[in-house]
Amino acid sequence: MRVLILGYRNYELNIFKHSQPEVTVLKKFLRYKIVQYLEEGAEWFILQNQPGIDMYAGEVLLELKKEGEYDFKYIILKPFLEYDDRFKDEDKLILNQIEQGSEFSNYIFNRKYEDPSMFRAINSFLVQNSTDALILYDDAQESNLKYIYNLLLEYSTKHTYNIERIQFDEINDFINSDF
Repeated sequence: MRVLILGYRNYELNIFKHSQPEVTVLKKFLRYKIVQYLEEGAEWFILQNQPGIDMYAGEVLLELKKEGEYDFKYIILKPFLEYDDRFKDEDKLILNQIEQGSEFSNYIFNRKYEDPSMFRAINSFLVQNSTDALILYDDAQESNLKYIYNLLLEYSTKHTYNIERIQFDEINDFINSDF
């Protein structure tokens, strides 16, 4: 099982500092979900390593690797060269640690951004090279995630592909259960 983890960027969640309590909650929620995948036999996780859900999931994966209870690997597939140049320094440090802990890291396009068609190709590559997707995406909050989510839905009609879509209500239920 190769699980693609996707979700909102930090600013889309109104998170502007890594010390905000929302980060702790999201990381606990993601840990809960990732452990479920591990217990179901997930062997690989795929991240794009960007601030937000990707970064929080990456931190969880790094922690789980250090704990050593589960046998898995994760890879970082950045979209294109210089993609992460515009990230805040604090985020770059965290993302670099996540990347250093990965089994593999590379760019999908080994060149700089050229045009929006690159994102369509990136999304297709990510979907075709995974078997499952864990995506935090809620219709209540519009985002560019809709493009890959729609691609996931389309792909899953023709291929065996599991999509686990997390909406804000599920996170609220998790919080209310005292996680």
